[in-house]
Amino acid sequence: MNAMVLEQQGQPLQHRVVPIPVIEHPDQVLLKVEACGVCRTDLHILDGELAEPSLPLIPGH
Repeated sequence: MNAMVLEQQGQPLQHRVVPIPVIEHPDQVLLKVEACGVCRTDLHILDGELAEPSLPLIPGH
């Protein structure tokens, strides 16, 4: 699947093709995301203004 990935804080997001997540439990679902918002907290993480996240990171929720 296509994703915009943060590989290093303070750097632009990179377009990557990543594996489709695997459903591991019967109570999980897989959704097709057609649009995603990015909140201000995500932008602070991208800009390096918050504690360093576990990288690589796909922002948005």
